[in-house]
Amino acid sequence: MDILEYLKKRQSELEYKSHPMSDRDESFKYLYCYGLGVMAVGNLKAVTELQSCFETMLDSICISQKSRSQIIVDINNYFDFRIAEFFKKVNNKETQYCFMADIYKLYRLSLWSQEYCKGILENYVKVFRFSDVECTFFEKFNKAAKENDVEAAIKCYREFQNEGYDISYKILVYFFPEFYMEEHYENINIRAGQTVILDKPVEIDGNITIERGGSLLINGASITMKGMIKTTGGRVRLKEARVKVKECEEPYWMDFKETAVANIENSFIDCEKNCGFLRQEAGRLIIKESEIRKTAIERAINFNGLSFLIENTRFFNNDAGAVALFGSAKMTMSRCIFNESVADYGGAIQSESIGSVKIENCIFNKCRAVYLGSAVYFKYQKFGQFVSSCECNNCIPAGTEIFNVYEDDFELTVR
Repeated sequence: MDILEYLKKRQSELEYKSHPMSDRDESFKYLYCYGLGVMAVGNLKAVTELQSCFETMLDSICISQKSRSQIIVDINNYFDFRIAEFFKKVNNKETQYCFMADIYKLYRLSLWSQEYCKGILENYVKVFRFSDVECTFFEKFNKAAKENDVEAAIKCYREFQNEGYDISYKILVYFFPEFYMEEHYENINIRAGQTVILDKPVEIDGNITIERGGSLLINGASITMKGMIKTTGGRVRLKEARVKVKECEEPYWMDFKETAVANIENSFIDCEKNCGFLRQEAGRLIIKESEIRKTAIERAINFNGLSFLIENTRFFNNDAGAVALFGSAKMTMSRCIFNESVADYGGAIQSESIGSVKIENCIFNKCRAVYLGSAVYFKYQKFGQFVSSCECNNCIPAGTEIFNVYEDDFELTVR
């Protein structure tokens, strides 16, 4: 394999993958793009003006070449059937709002084909049954984007919210790449039955408290926080979150009691040496494709629940260690990287759990224990503890990188 070519290809894929709908399945993406194609390539004048922009959209949404080729065939031969499928698939506000953002992007470019494109736009609005408020919002926001007027766009969005509507920040930025606004909150109290979604840049000066039956979703938000998140039974999910903890008076930035499931995906958390990241005392914890930096005072993660699944996650500069397990917690860890984690026992991972623990394909760089287990320390030597295909680089003290595991239950490369 040509590694350089692979990396270039991968980087190219990441650059293109900027569309809010790029993670949907191929069937959805085909019909979504078909709907756009009705405007972009459904008329000869439109093809001349809009095809280049349409091709860029197809790139960003990551649709397959086979599906691209099928769009024009189906517009010419199976229009009634496919357009009916399109309306069945693009059937909620999130997808409809994103679709209209793309339609307006195409419409901006129309000159010779403007009459045709306007007709298509108006027909979509009618079938989606948009209210006058929604129609006005898209017209005004499109005008602000076209004129690169951020203040007008913010005013337009505020008016939309005041009428009881909302649209995700991710779609707003996709519609108008220069758009930026930041929310400011003090303490946030989420009550039973209430769901709070943070999806835009936010400054929080205080704590977020989630009651049992409440729900917090941090979805794509950049958060600067002086405080912590705590719950005794509420639901918490972080997806594509970017967090900086500026101040925290408690040992952990997030403290979960009686939580059924906490889910963290594709997120970046920097505790700036103010606290540990998360303590959870019940339920399940799932962390994937994330990064946890600069924790102190306590371990980055303290888990005493039922099961903990962690994959493709990186830890950097964890002054009191990275992961600690207690009680009968079970953990499956794979493809994680630990850099410069330091603790008395188990520089990166310390397990006092009697549950099964499996650590696979992980890398430990410059991790350090004052006493034993420069990378991993198991308090109890027992069956069900496995360390497989892992690598330790410059971990101190040497010779006890993985402590208290049966010899047949670990495979380790030491450098």
